[in-house]
Amino acid sequence: MRITHVSVTPVRVDETKPKSWLSDSLVANPMSIYPEYKAKRSSWTAHWGPDLLVRISTDDGIEGIGCTVPAGARIIIEEHFRHLLVGQDPFDVEKLWDQMFRSSLPYGRKGLPIMAISGIDIALWDIIGKATGQPVWRLLGGATKETIPVYSTGNDVAFYKELGFRGFKLAMPHGPADGWDGMRKNVQLIEKTRDIAGPDSEIMLDCYMAWNVDYALRMSRLIEPYRIRWIEECLLPDDYAGYAELTAKSQVPVATGEHEYTRWGFKELIARRCCHILQPDLAWVGGITEAKKIAAMASAWGLDLIPHGGGLHPWGLHFILATANCPLAEWVVIGNPGEPNPIRPLYPFLDGTPLPQDGTIRPSNMPGIGISVNEDFLASGTRGE
Repeated sequence: MRITHVSVTPVRVDETKPKSWLSDSLVANPMSIYPEYKAKRSSWTAHWGPDLLVRISTDDGIEGIGCTVPAGARIIIEEHFRHLLVGQDPFDVEKLWDQMFRSSLPYGRKGLPIMAISGIDIALWDIIGKATGQPVWRLLGGATKETIPVYSTGNDVAFYKELGFRGFKLAMPHGPADGWDGMRKNVQLIEKTRDIAGPDSEIMLDCYMAWNVDYALRMSRLIEPYRIRWIEECLLPDDYAGYAELTAKSQVPVATGEHEYTRWGFKELIARRCCHILQPDLAWVGGITEAKKIAAMASAWGLDLIPHGGGLHPWGLHFILATANCPLAEWVVIGNPGEPNPIRPLYPFLDGTPLPQDGTIRPSNMPGIGISVNEDFLASGTRGE
């Protein structure tokens, strides 16, 4: 079997669906220090076009479906990685990953090049699963749990509880720029959430790179009575010294890693004792191949991995099921109350994406990732060439 083509296709945005709270509500973020960009994330995110779906074709008719990549990664895949991949054996995932990483070092190491590698790597694993007739989770070592507990992310906790979730991660609306008043409002939201969720539910806090060490430590002392499972991504991702100080002093466990890249970035987080929980995103960190290495390092240090968006990502579910130190999956409810299907997939163009039921989720048992492409959601309904 040989790779014959690598394509990236723009994904059409479904304008018929109401906008999600995720991009159009007040959530503390790294741009919150600038008033003109504080109100919502969509005010400062890139305008370079729709995301691109990565797909890889082989000479015996098997197609691998990867994750989406930002539009800015198109030139990296089409004008660089494609010529490294065509003609190669898709089973050689380790070699192909290493070649893409080494060849992109002059401009890579983090960001778009690693996202491009991630999309390709996931598509290669999909090919291997389809070629062998096995789900990817079985190729990764088999199931380590019967089902995966899944928690919701968002602040409409009463609604999420009605939908069957039993763990809740709040998107903190305020950070240092809001002073004591914002800190007080954060605590009020947490207190209200504990009342709704009850004493036994897990509550986590997503701070999205918006806080600093002093603010996070003050918050950790204020929220200690509410039994918070973790505070997530409080600082800018490269502030390793800050994370080490926070982890050593915080009253609440610290989680981070969403915006970290490759095993080398996670080596720094682990070796410097920057957190209690690691959160790689498989679509950004280097794909399944790299996430396996990160999980192995973490297990030697007694650390759990809880991948960013892991429940939303069909490839992430395979990894979580097969990885012993991955205890939970994240699900973001992008739908709104009153919609017929508020627990809808993040990727409507990927048919077969599992949905949570009664607070748990499990990947497909179909060969590969277990998904297919709904061409109606792709731009012009055609493949990119």
